[in-house]
Amino acid sequence: MKRVAVEGTLGNISEYLSTQGYEIVSLDPHTQTGAELKNCDAIIVSGQDNNLMGMNTVLTDSPVINARGMSPEQVHDELKRRIGQVRY
Repeated sequence: MKRVAVEGTLGNISEYLSTQGYEIVSLDPHTQTGAELKNCDAIIVSGQDNNLMGMNTVLTDSPVINARGMSPEQVHDELKRRIGQVRY
């Protein structure tokens, strides 16, 4: 199962990706340290803040997808392009 971190303000995207077989990790700048990103296959942000969730020291090899202006389906298409299909 692919593990995807999704910014907390993107609930509709989290719900949709969960129905598509992704494990969702919620990003919350007030409660998270950034360690949860290490095991994620991708990170989805709203694009509202250029500083990724206030965590300017977090390094990751995972692709970061800016979901601004995208539907859940478009985000899913971008995920498939970047990290491949989810296998059940």
